[in-house]
Amino acid sequence: MAPSNSSADLKALNDLITSTQAILSQFKATLADNSSNTAAEQKPIANPPNPLDIFSDAARLLKAHVTKVSLLVLNKPFTPTAVTKVLRELSTTCLPALIAGVQICSQEKRTYGSLLGREAAARTRRVFVELEALLLEVRSVAAGSSSGNGRDSLSTTGVVWESCDSLAELKVLGTGGLAVQKAEELRETVRDAAEELQEWADGGDLETEGQDALFDSGDEGVEGDDNDSLNGIFNAANSLPADRVELKELVGKAVEKLKKVEILYKALVKRRLKTYKGIAAAEEGKKSSAEYLDEVMDGLKALPDSIDDMASTFYDLEDDAAKTALDECLEKAREIAVLARLNYDGEEDEFSTWSQKWIDAVVG
Repeated sequence: MAPSNSSADLKALNDLITSTQAILSQFKATLADNSSNTAAEQKPIANPPNPLDIFSDAARLLKAHVTKVSLLVLNKPFTPTAVTKVLRELSTTCLPALIAGVQICSQEKRTYGSLLGREAAARTRRVFVELEALLLEVRSVAAGSSSGNGRDSLSTTGVVWESCDSLAELKVLGTGGLAVQKAEELRETVRDAAEELQEWADGGDLETEGQDALFDSGDEGVEGDDNDSLNGIFNAANSLPADRVELKELVGKAVEKLKKVEILYKALVKRRLKTYKGIAAAEEGKKSSAEYLDEVMDGLKALPDSIDDMASTFYDLEDDAAKTALDECLEKAREIAVLARLNYDGEEDEFSTWSQKWIDAVVG
């Protein structure tokens, strides 16, 4: 009888690892297209299965296969035939299922939305990246070498598990829950931007804060007005110069407005995202709940970038540019409030009234 680690068995295992790596690379390229929304529009699938169920079931099965592989790698003697069997099952069941789930999300945007499709593609891609690390580990052990990627098989397995759990979480969250999670993260970004801007405006004593020994008043190469000018330039990045009174007032206005924008995020989470109805519109040409949610989320996602740009104009001490940037941010926030004014049934509710009050108070 041939030994369990015969050259033929090892070759079969290495060939399978190579082919699986090629599949993963191909799948990752497909997922990159889905994540960036560059995938071509495809016709809807007739009676497609729920992709969230696919992600949950495939991720659970994948974890079981990965656990088997890890145990086989740890146990001595190493048995390439057993590892080959598990890896073949993994590559022919779990991987195609995950790709199918992503494709269903992409093709059924009216039902599941672009937000879920992008997130599913990103989380699935992470699973594939971590699987590649596990394959390197298996190949290294099969060759009788130490860990090929600096992590032992247990830690590598743990990271794959984590990525699988993250993917399976999508079934628990659903489209609405995912939107709430993302919106809360974006709200924190807005809050942090306001706090950082306020801290910059408050600053400290410009006579001492950020003082660089190179520009010390005792430096023979810097004298008088030159020293004051240089200190102003180098301190501006950390705090607002004390003589910029009008700009300081504008910062105060901007911070107050940003705090109210944060309140808008809270209201949208409560009245729109947590009340999401994941049912596609029955009438053709009518916006589905998922499409409606996507538009709101696109606005909430874009706003923090505009706020960052606005903050940069303050840090650059550009009064006029800061005023313009602030107005543009508030206009984008107003557009989001207007977009989300009606509920998923196209009717007015508590948020409809509140949003108009918010617009009047914040934007005018």
